[in-house]
Amino acid sequence: MRSNAIAVLAGAGALVALAACGSSSSTGNNQNPHPVNHNVTISNSGFTPDTVNSAVGDTVTWTATDAVHAISFIAALSPDSLQGSGPIGVGQSKFTVFLRNGTYTYLDDSVKADTGVVIVQ
Repeated sequence: MRSNAIAVLAGAGALVALAACGSSSSTGNNQNPHPVNHNVTISNSGFTPDTVNSAVGDTVTWTATDAVHAISFIAALSPDSLQGSGPIGVGQSKFTVFLRNGTYTYLDDSVKADTGVVIVQ
């Protein structure tokens, strides 16, 4: 019985660690009772959609569809210093939870001309 309880706790810890893999624009409690996940696909032709309107506490998930891509937030155009995604392989995803109002502009490191915006209100 005790080994089952330890296995359950270890599994719960793994889920918490996985959920913490995304970056956040701020620390604190999420005041959004119904957070939404917004999906953005990344391809060599750009972001779809290229503008996301979200609420505080929502998540944006970027998924690469045709090549390895990476997201970087443009510091001069974003209110917070957010970490970049690192490489996102074909079919893989990375996410960010936005906990502060603002307009966050980002680019695809592999295709420097492509930019996107997350507007958090």
